[in-house]
Amino acid sequence: MFTDESGRLGNVPSVDTLRKAMNEPTCCGAVTPAFGKITVKSLMDQIGATVRGRLAEANLTQSENEARKFILKEFARTGKPPAEKAIVEAMKLPSVEAVHKFIERLHKADILTMEGGEIISAYPFSARKTRHKVAFPDGHEIYSLCATDALGIHFMLGENIVVRSRCPECEGEMKIEVKDGKIASCVPEGVVESVSSGDHCGCTAKTFCPFMNFFCSKEHLEKWREKNPASAQGEMYQLQQVLEHGKYTFGDFLK
Repeated sequence: MFTDESGRLGNVPSVDTLRKAMNEPTCCGAVTPAFGKITVKSLMDQIGATVRGRLAEANLTQSENEARKFILKEFARTGKPPAEKAIVEAMKLPSVEAVHKFIERLHKADILTMEGGEIISAYPFSARKTRHKVAFPDGHEIYSLCATDALGIHFMLGENIVVRSRCPECEGEMKIEVKDGKIASCVPEGVVESVSSGDHCGCTAKTFCPFMNFFCSKEHLEKWREKNPASAQGEMYQLQQVLEHGKYTFGDFLK
């Protein structure tokens, strides 16, 4: 069974619908789904594949990849990116100018994000305040770009974490503890994640991440969608699904 463009069920899609499914590009270069809003490959599968794919497509040299990993490790340690001079010294690169060109390359490849000549994010970390704060056993805290990124940090670093996030509907705090690859505790218990399926062409950190959030409950998500029709279309994920997506996307980011 298929759904047509109006959402009605039918046995066979029309020829025009099939042509659109196979040939109609979006501004991102992807294919427009014809059989309803939710495709076989979920939004989070698509986002995870995009983040991983852009890293593969960048075709970094061994030294460049080590520099990328150094940036992520410093983000995790301090909550902010290292200065270009620190990258030169740590990675024994030829000059600050060479590092600057390398960082610009990563920015163009959407592996990190720059603004005003400075790094403001590198998946999964944000140098700016977001709804998602991640605390480590030693007490230091950092911000993640989105809800999925917050849980993915556990797998990327191999450290137990506590995520504190605010519900967009009620601004109440949610606390999620991740230990040994599992959700150890969650307060409140009904936390879900919402991912908007609107037009998010361009940098994932700016166009998708702000619309990937935890909600206290399914009911709070539904209330928020009623108040925000422009962002209402999308998918909802249970916490275990978010954990699995975080592992898939970031589990080998530092390997």
